[in-house]
Amino acid sequence: MGQLTQFFQPPLYWQQFEDLTQSVVELVYNVPRAEKIGRPGQAQDGVDVYAEHTKFGELAVQCKRLDDLDENNHPLPGGTISGNFLRTEAAKAQAFDPSLDIWILATTAKRDVKIQREARLLSQEYRRQGRFQILLWFWDDYISWLNAYPELQEWYYRDVIQIRGARDQDRLIIETIATAFHRPAFTDPLGNEHFDDFAQALKDTQTALRTGELVDRQSRHVIRKAIGGWRYLDEPEWKARLKELDQDLAELRNALAMGIKDGRLEQQRGYLEVRDPQLGQNLDARRRSCLKHLNDLLVLAALPPI
Repeated sequence: MGQLTQFFQPPLYWQQFEDLTQSVVELVYNVPRAEKIGRPGQAQDGVDVYAEHTKFGELAVQCKRLDDLDENNHPLPGGTISGNFLRTEAAKAQAFDPSLDIWILATTAKRDVKIQREARLLSQEYRRQGRFQILLWFWDDYISWLNAYPELQEWYYRDVIQIRGARDQDRLIIETIATAFHRPAFTDPLGNEHFDDFAQALKDTQTALRTGELVDRQSRHVIRKAIGGWRYLDEPEWKARLKELDQDLAELRNALAMGIKDGRLEQQRGYLEVRDPQLGQNLDARRRSCLKHLNDLLVLAALPPI
């Protein structure tokens, strides 16, 4: 029987991702010290972490960040990598001093075969021109390293995601679910919502609530993942509250579907048009109820409300 691989929760904050990447560089490349470059969340010439290796030369990593900000106005980690983004950031790294031999773009997203191929082709192009090698690190790679290095695993649990017991794990699940509710679908006027986007946003939010997986709307790739959804919570009251929120969200989605079916909601040029004011008020009330139940739980769990 092969060795079991333990899953690890990706970091919720970009600074944690940079801290982890710094430690991974030191361990994987066996360098005494990797250096952080620039201010948190602001890569300098496409570089966040830099190290010098006796065999491989100058190597650097950029830790992919989202455009969204956390409650402290710091960037969130991860996100999918497009070909255009890869080329743009690799071009920036050419200006880094000293000149690099290896440049790595790291993300908390899952492996993507298409972008891996683009990275290989771009790396070949760069090497022919006498430039640096290009590599990609995905969260799958970080999981492998966390399983391979016990000291890294211990440090990650203790100092990065700070899991010291079941309640800490519960909070990580709740934080991931709360991130899924950061959507215009719960705050913008219904008439401003494109129907397909609105319906998909509600579906994705319920998926995050039930599985702990947060999916990027455009690429459909998982960009954040907890160990599980609300059923994995250890605290009975927290689990009961999220179960109620799950039911609220299911009822909201059902009311939307029924409104479309019986003509009280229509699509006009792709956008929602409410033909029945009472239904519109009902949908708004259900959206507010979802956010209230979530925020009540966040306060109870000593987490910031959204």
